[in-house]
Amino acid sequence: MPSKNGFTIYSKSGCPNCMNVKKLLQENKIEHLVIDCDEYLIEEREKFIEFIEKICKKEVKIFPIIFFDEKFVGGFKETKEYIDRVLVDFNF
Repeated sequence: MPSKNGFTIYSKSGCPNCMNVKKLLQENKIEHLVIDCDEYLIEEREKFIEFIEKICKKEVKIFPIIFFDEKFVGGFKETKEYIDRVLVDFNF
């Protein structure tokens, strides 16, 4: 389950946007939890997809799958937009 506090990134190997969002959060010194999904995708793909769609409350076909405080944010683009808004709002 996504963390109740802060960012949770569902990530997979070889995903450029997964690497980009981790770098973005690290550069901005934002704590985050990374969940590597490779094993789930190999061993229990259907269950994993069902789980993700349940917690996102919609069909998701992209990686990374990102949450903030248990709420689905989206992928890299949506997370970058969210962070840019928050940083501007708080004058970081």
